[in-house]
Amino acid sequence: MDREYKIDEGDLEIIRGAIIRKADGTVVRNQIPRVPPSSPDCFDHGVASKDVVVDRGTGIWARIFVPETTTDKNARKLPVVLFIHGGGFCISEPGDITAVTECTRVCREAKCVVVSSSYRLAPEHRLPAAYDDAYTALLWLQKQAKHQDTTDIEACEPWLKKHADFSRLFLMGQSAGGNIVHQVMVLKPMHELQPLSVKGLIVEVPSFSAEEVSESEALSINDPILPLANQRAMWLMCLPVGANQDHPYCNIFAPDAPDLSEVPFPRILLVYGGQDVLRTRQMQYYDVLKTAGKDVTIVEVPEGKHLFRLNPLLEAENVRVDKAISEFINA
Repeated sequence: MDREYKIDEGDLEIIRGAIIRKADGTVVRNQIPRVPPSSPDCFDHGVASKDVVVDRGTGIWARIFVPETTTDKNARKLPVVLFIHGGGFCISEPGDITAVTECTRVCREAKCVVVSSSYRLAPEHRLPAAYDDAYTALLWLQKQAKHQDTTDIEACEPWLKKHADFSRLFLMGQSAGGNIVHQVMVLKPMHELQPLSVKGLIVEVPSFSAEEVSESEALSINDPILPLANQRAMWLMCLPVGANQDHPYCNIFAPDAPDLSEVPFPRILLVYGGQDVLRTRQMQYYDVLKTAGKDVTIVEVPEGKHLFRLNPLLEAENVRVDKAISEFINA
C-alpha cells in the first residue's frame, strides 16, 4: 500500500508537493494524475498520442505524439524527437502534465513525431540507471528503423512505420532530461545505432551542478521551486552511493569528467531561462562547447525561471522558443 504523503519530523520535502525524503532515507511520492493519451486518431491541440511498451524487463514505456498534418493524403515522413522528461531524476513520467505540454507543443509546431520515454527513478534506481534507460529507448527506436518494411506489429510500431523518418533523429531533454541527453551522447556507443542518425540535441534548462555553489545557486536559498538545500539533497539521492556533486554525472566540468572537445556532438540547441537558479552552469556549458568548436546555438528567455515553459505569462516568449526548436529540427 502506498504511504501517505505527509511530512513528519526529520523528513525533507525535496520537491514541493511531489516527493518527500523520509528520515530513514526512503521516499514518498505524491500521486500526480497522469494525463491520458488521446483516443486513436483523435487529435487534441493538433496532435494524437498513444502509449507503447519499450522494455518489459525494466518497465520502460513511451508516449508517441504525431501531428494532425499526418492525415494529409500526401504527407511525408517526419523527423523524430526522442524526448526525456525532467523531475530531478526522481519524479515524473511521459504522462506528466509538464512532459505532455512540452511534447504537444514540439510535435504540433515542428511537425515532427515525438517519442517521450520514461526511465527508472532515483533513489530506487540511482544514476546511471536513467542513462541506461534512455539508451534502451534508442535501441528500441533502432529496432523500429530496421523493421520499417515488416508487417509485424511487434517488430515495428505502426505509427512509427508510417510517419517516422529515422534518418532525422533529435534527442531532447528538459531539466534532468537535459542532463540525460548530454550524458547519453558522452557515455554511450552512439556509433552502434545505425540506421538511426542523430542530427541534433535540444537541451532545455539542463540540470548540472558541483560541490562548489555557483553564482545563481547562491541566490536560490529561498527559491520557491528549487531552494539550494533541496537541490543538493536531490543530487545526493540520485548519484551513486558515496558520491558527491563533483561526480561527472553532476559536474560535467570535473577533472575526471570526459573531455567535451573530444565528443562528436551533433548540432546543439541550448534553451535556458535568465532567472533559472541553474543558469550559471548552463551558460558555462554553452561556453565550453563553443570554445571546443561545437555547433551550438543558444536561446534565452530573460524572465524565465526553471519551469518557464509552463508559465502562461511568458506565452509570447514560449512561442519564440517553439519557433527556434522548429527551425532547428527542420533546418
